[in-house]
Amino acid sequence: MNCPPLTWAREVMENTEDTNNNRIDQFKADVSDMNLKTGSASRESLFQIIGFLLMVGGVVGALVAYVSSGNLDDVRDVQSMIVLAVALGALTVLGAAIFLRYSLARFLRMWLLRQLFEGQANTDRIVDAVSGRS
Repeated sequence: MNCPPLTWAREVMENTEDTNNNRIDQFKADVSDMNLKTGSASRESLFQIIGFLLMVGGVVGALVAYVSSGNLDDVRDVQSMIVLAVALGALTVLGAAIFLRYSLARFLRMWLLRQLFEGQANTDRIVDAVSGRS
């Protein structure tokens, strides 16, 4: 039973599609009118990759310093390896901070745009409902 929708249902579906398209176009126009300063996506991706590489490099370097310190007999050499391992641990933390900053910035930007769009859609729906009652 594949029945076509009723005439009034088809009209409502067409009207909502037109309204959604108009709303999307209006949203895009509003965002472009705001003249927001946006970062380039390639730069964000580059910093995200750099942060990841710093994390991995710091962990690998700290492990190499730890393993090589086991082969040393002089206490001063062992202590210098400890200092190197701590510095590489700090490099790992720095890389993690950079990676998280740019990863979360991209996610939160998209989330904010989605929230703005849904809020505008809800506002339009409420206005249509209120104006339809009058």
